[in-house]
Amino acid sequence: MHLFPLRVIEAGMIVGAVVGLLVLIAPNFGLKPKPTMDGWSFPVKPTCLLLYYLALVGGMGSVGLSAAQMLASGTTHWFAWLGFGFGFFLVPLVLADWPEPLILDGLGLLEGGCTSSRIRWQELKHVRAYRIRCDRGVVIQGDGGKQLVVADIAYDSEAVLDCLLRWRQVPYYSLHDEVAPLSIFTEPHSRY
Repeated sequence: MHLFPLRVIEAGMIVGAVVGLLVLIAPNFGLKPKPTMDGWSFPVKPTCLLLYYLALVGGMGSVGLSAAQMLASGTTHWFAWLGFGFGFFLVPLVLADWPEPLILDGLGLLEGGCTSSRIRWQELKHVRAYRIRCDRGVVIQGDGGKQLVVADIAYDSEAVLDCLLRWRQVPYYSLHDEVAPLSIFTEPHSRY
């Protein structure tokens, strides 16, 4: 006898396929950057917010279903405890990492409302491109180990990069620059 009915497994596979498809096509659904009085605000992409909502609902559903299972049949089911612990861990994690607009203004760069993580223009060192699995974007690095990852799944990283390089002349390194061998016969691919 199966632990789960086949219909539940099929539904889970369909949901997983839809979420995976959203992750793959998420960079294609973006919002235009909004001009502000002293800079730009880059809103979070709708598909990124949808993934966070799915994770939040999944965590709350896992806690609720596991708690109902434990109340109905006792607290001895290890699977119910596993689901409860997973949901109990996932919900605060999602809420703590909830994406907020990226602000690029006269003071520097700020993600969300946390001013302590702001990278001021004077602290800005360089920008580099990155690619992790199916996602890409840029990493903006400042003094004191400050680092702001602008993932293309969450923001329009090309628009952020173009706006950033127009505002301040900072070294920009692509992935090709990081893996290319150094040679005096080749031109550097960096933008300044």
